[in-house]
Amino acid sequence: MASGGMNLEQQFANFSRYGDDKSDGKTITLTNVDKWLKQAQLLDGRKITNTDTGVCFNKMKKRTISFNQFVKFVEDLANTKRMDPDEIKKGLMDCGLPGADQKKDEKEEKKPPVRR
Repeated sequence: MASGGMNLEQQFANFSRYGDDKSDGKTITLTNVDKWLKQAQLLDGRKITNTDTGVCFNKMKKRTISFNQFVKFVEDLANTKRMDPDEIKKGLMDCGLPGADQKKDEKEEKKPPVRR
């Protein structure tokens, strides 16, 4: 289980609602999948790219996918990139709530300059 007690399905619901007031948390868009993978530091433009996620997501032939379809998406992405799907799932569970990386960046920006 992830730090903070969240499993993959709970994180899926959190990220599916992220930035979308109309979402019921049962389906997720490619945009939010990319945000989630980026926050988990899995989408880095080298090992996994936006093109990779787009190709795998579009195999579902839907604009939004359910949790079960998302699990298949992760497995397909891992297979395509020759990665362990459990490694990807662990990263997704452990990355914190949506936007946690932005809050961290904002705190770092607000630090006063070092005076010597």
